[in-house]
Order: sequence, then C-alpha cells, then structure tokens
Amino acid sequence: MNNRKSLPDRIKASCHKLASCFPSFRDIFTDQGPRFTTEQNLLLVSFVIILGILLLGAKTWQNSEINLDTYHRVDHTRQVLYDAEQISSAVKDLELGVRGYVITGDYTFLGPFYSTQQTIFTRIANLKSLSRDNHLQQARLDTLKVLLQKKLAFLEQSIAVRKKDGATAAEAFVTGNPGVNRIKFLDRIIEEIKTEENKNLAERKEASALSNETFSRLNIFLAALLILLVTAATYILWKNTQTTTKARILLENNQQLLQAIIDNTSSIIYVKDIYGRFTLINRQFEKTYGLSAPDVVGKTVFDFNNDTYAMEYARNDAEVLEHRKLIEMEEEGFIEGQLHHYYSIKFPLIDRNGDVYAIAGVSTDITDIILKQKIQQQKEIVEHTLRTQENERKEIGLELHDNISQLLASAKMMLDTALRNVERKDERLEKARNDVFTAINETRKLSHSLVSPLLDKQEITTAIQDLTNDLNLAARMKVTVAFNGKKLLNNLDEKLKISLYRIIQEQTHNIVKYAQASNVSISLKATPNAVNLAIEDDGIGFDTHGKAKGIGLQNIHNRVTFYSGKLDIISSPGQGCRLLVEIPSFSQPSLV
Repeated sequence: MNNRKSLPDRIKASCHKLASCFPSFRDIFTDQGPRFTTEQNLLLVSFVIILGILLLGAKTWQNSEINLDTYHRVDHTRQVLYDAEQISSAVKDLELGVRGYVITGDYTFLGPFYSTQQTIFTRIANLKSLSRDNHLQQARLDTLKVLLQKKLAFLEQSIAVRKKDGATAAEAFVTGNPGVNRIKFLDRIIEEIKTEENKNLAERKEASALSNETFSRLNIFLAALLILLVTAATYILWKNTQTTTKARILLENNQQLLQAIIDNTSSIIYVKDIYGRFTLINRQFEKTYGLSAPDVVGKTVFDFNNDTYAMEYARNDAEVLEHRKLIEMEEEGFIEGQLHHYYSIKFPLIDRNGDVYAIAGVSTDITDIILKQKIQQQKEIVEHTLRTQENERKEIGLELHDNISQLLASAKMMLDTALRNVERKDERLEKARNDVFTAINETRKLSHSLVSPLLDKQEITTAIQDLTNDLNLAARMKVTVAFNGKKLLNNLDEKLKISLYRIIQEQTHNIVKYAQASNVSISLKATPNAVNLAIEDDGIGFDTHGKAKGIGLQNIHNRVTFYSGKLDIISSPGQGCRLLVEIPSFSQPSLV
C-alpha cells in the first residue's frame, strides 16, 4: 500500500513545486500582485486548469487503488471467513462421524472422516497464503494445524479401539480423554482468526469510506475551481477581445490619419528594405514620377532613375545603414527632362531586436527655393556690378579732375604765360612739356588699370609679373612674387584667371594707397584641387573687426564668393595685413 501511494504523492509534490514558480491566482486579480499581460494571464489560468486536472486524475487513480485494495481485502476476508467456517464444519463432521461409528459400529459414519480430513489441511494452507502479511494470523493457523493433527490422531485411535475392542472400550477411551475430545479450543482459534479478519475488514471499509468522502469533496472543490477558472478565462478573453477591438479601431484610425498625412503632404515619402527595394510610397511620389504604387513596390531607384542620381541615392542609403542614424542631405533628380533639387531626411527603421530592417525617407522639393535664391543672388551681383561701375567711374572722374585735368590746366597756363610774356619763356615751356608728359603717363596708367591684361590670351603668370614690375617702378616699396604650379595656373578658366588678377590688382592698390608698406609678397599656387593666393605686407595694418569693408575688399569678397571660394583677412594695427584666398580649381561660378 505504501508503494501505491507514492506515485500520486510524487505527482502532487511536482505540481506544487511547479506552481511555486508562479504568483498566486489571487494576485492576478488584485493590486497586490504583479501585473501580467492578457496572454500571460490566460497561460497561467490554463496552467492552473491543467494542474487541477492532473490533481483530479491523481486523486482518482489513488481512490481507485484504495477501492480496489478494499475490494481485495473484502474478498480476502470473505475467503478467510469461508475457509474458517469450512474448517470448523469439517472438524464437527469428523467428530460426529467418528462418534456415530463408535456408538453404532456402522462404517458409513466414517465416510466424512476419510473424505474431509485432507481438505482441512488444504484450507489451512490456503488461509496461510491469504494471511501471509499477517504474522499473528500465521501463528494462529500454525497452532490450529497442530491442534487439528492431535484431534485427527485421537479420532483415528478411537476408530482403532472400536474396531479391536468393541463399542464399550471405544466409549471408555473417548470419555477418558475429554480435553482432546472437545472441539471448543478449535472453535476459539477459528473465532480469533475470524475476529481479526472482521477487524481488518472494518478498518478497510472505514478507510475506503473516508477516501470516497475525501474524493467526493475534492471533486466538488476541483469542479468549482475549474468552473471559476473557466469563468475567469472567459472574462479575461472577453476583456481582451474588448481591448483588442478598441486597439484595432484606434490603430485603424491612426493608420488612416497617418496615411492621410503621408498622402496629402507635398513631400515625397517612401520606405525601402535593406536591399534598396521600395515597400511603401505616398501619392506625391506617384505624382512626381508618374508611377503607381504597384509599379514601384519591389523595385529599386535604378529601375526609373538616371544611373548617376540613382548611385547618389544608393550611397546615401548605405550611409544610413552604416551609421544607423538620421541623416540630412541635399539630393538631385532628373525628372521629366528637368533637374530637381531635394532636401532629404533619411533614417533607419529598427525592430525589437535592434536590427535595421528598412530605411524611411522624406524628400522635399526645394528647386523653386534655389531658383529664387539664384535670381536674388543674380540681382545682388548686378546691383553690385552697377555700384562698382559707378564707383569706378567716380574714381576715374576724380583721377581725371584732380590729377590729369590739373596737369593739363597747369600746362595750358604755362603755355599762355609763355606766349604773352617772353620773360622766362623757356622755363615755362619746359614746365608745360613736363606736365603734358606726366598727364600722358597718368592716362596710360589709368587705361591699363581699366583694360584686362589677358585680352590677348597672355599667361596669368606673365601678367602678374608685369603688374609687380610696374609696382616696383612706380611705388616706394619692394614687391616680390612666387608661383607654384605654373602650368596649372596658366590652364585655368579665362574668367577665373581675370578674377585672380583683379584680386591681386585690387589688394596691391589698397596697399599702395593705405598700408604705407615697405615690402609686399605675393604667392600664387595651383594644385589639382584648388588655387591658393596669399598677399602679405608689412604696413600699418588695421582692425578687421572694427573697420567696415571698403569697396576694394568688398570687390575681392564678391569675386571669391562667385567661385565658391574662401577668403581670410588677417590683420591688426601695426602688424601689417595678410590676405588668403582659396578657390576650387574646377569649381563653377556659384549663384547661391
């Protein structure tokens, strides 16, 4: 019986151990326990239901075992009682048969004696087999066997005396041994055996009744628990259905809102997988390219874009994938025969595992903005050009009025005086000649400054060298020039060469006019990537922060900006001035 109970006990212990890994069922429905998702709640309810079914099965199996054992015990007890009764009846039959033979001498009375004496020991052996687990019963049966053997021996002697000496002697033999003759001692042992079995039977029936009662209560409890759990599961499912329905409706509304925003924006919106294939586009995309979503989804930009621009898009996408972050950039596209400029924002889409699974992009057409900027810049350039021309005319007028006109007026005055007064005539004529000669030189210098020195395809290095030679002759300062990469310099675009010459001319003019410098160095270097110009003097310098740019410096700045270059002016009072210019060698004029 102990072995039979161990299996359900082990099942229950395992179930309790497994259940200890989860919070109590009560905690799920109160604020005291942890919060679980609907799926976890249903999983826990399912586990409890399965646990209850397993427990019910284990208890059913245990109760069946108890009932089966009780049945065997009842059958065992009945068999023991039956065999004990048969032994008691057989002993009485033996004794009655022998007494009848002793009294009458009729051999027919000995029939039961010879037919039943062997079955008595067979039944005793059967009882010993049935009671092999009960040592007390075994002892009683051993005693019963010994007493029966004595009883049979006495009865056989009584039969022998009757046969040999007659009825009187036999009766005297029987009455002379009353202790052996009586069968009360046999009845007492048999009654003890029956009492023991009846006691065991009563205990087993009581245990069986208790087990059945416990099993019934457990069935009722488990049935109520299962009903409660099924009700709870149904409630959870109902709540989950309500929540899911609300979430689905909210999601659909959000999707409709998002789709409305995506489809009604003026920007192009799209999503690509990590292989560059489109998975989503908006209406503006369809409108821009004249393609429907089914024509685009599953394809790449190479299927409907110029390879040059498609490669640019692919490189930008690869950069987003590599850095796994949002990137802003300007992109270009050739659509329906026109070049379009886009301001694009691209960012990765990342799943729960932290893996990038797609790229989203938002591209806004800024072509009109750029065109407006170009038009505005062109207006500013035209206005500046007109302003510069006006300033140059003003400077020419001042130069003609203050210098050349004064020289010619002085020469005319000397000539008029010489004609009217012959005294000191030669001196006055010489003075007039010198003034005319000076006016001619000043006019030539003025014309040289106005006419481009490169109109005759002269090399820029030669033109700059001639300019420095003139400066060395006309001014009281030493000017040096150094070139690096003459071949590249002389092969530059003609307009760029003129701009570089004008920058040098403008800055050296400023130095002569304002710097009071003794030494000026000019360095011009060309590489495959850029042209670098440096003009440095040891003059009085100026405060670059406090003084507004003059016309000359403004002209230089505009020329550098026109070619998307960089301009740095390094100066301070008493420290001279250093002007640095860097222009990309193959840059095109910028209007932005």
